[in-house]
Amino acid sequence: MRYIILAQILLSTSVAFASDMRPSCELVEDSILSRSSSGLAQVSNLGAAHIECRIPARPFPSKPGESRNGLTATTNAYEISTKGNKTLVPSEVHVVGGGSGSDEEWVDFYVHIPLVSEELDAEARRYLAKMLASMTPEQKGQLTKDAQKKGLENLRQLVYQQRLGHFQVSCEVLDGSRVMGTDIIEIEVLFKGRFSDIGLPASAPF
Repeated sequence: MRYIILAQILLSTSVAFASDMRPSCELVEDSILSRSSSGLAQVSNLGAAHIECRIPARPFPSKPGESRNGLTATTNAYEISTKGNKTLVPSEVHVVGGGSGSDEEWVDFYVHIPLVSEELDAEARRYLAKMLASMTPEQKGQLTKDAQKKGLENLRQLVYQQRLGHFQVSCEVLDGSRVMGTDIIEIEVLFKGRFSDIGLPASAPF
């Protein structure tokens, strides 16, 4: 009985340790434009924030046929007002890589904080208007209203411009659906241009 109780204590301790694990997350240097007077990392609104999170290495599978998932990540982004109030805003994660060493593992991803719907629509419309202005009358005549509407919907998906402001980003490192731990970074998104002026890049911004 004593050994059963001891095993239960050890098992519960192990599970608690796994769920309470604190990753080390940081903004990758290639995303940082500058820093504020208080040291806050500042990033461009034309792109996304590149983040890397590291955790202690997980045990290798011990049974035949078992495998280990690559790490992934998810985020919750909070906009911080000048008064210090926090508001949850949408954020998107794009995992781009990861790896492992003898004592740690890591996941690389981009976090995109999209524009509010009205601003997103405005950027897509401005870009579409510029495209139409560059066409010949014959080319424009071939575009139906339905085709323009579909083009506008497609453009909304391509607008990589980010929301401006001060944000606290809570990063969760995942092993499948299991949360391995969380860490927080803070960034300030600065205005560096508009999607509708710059257009689609030669390569994806994230």
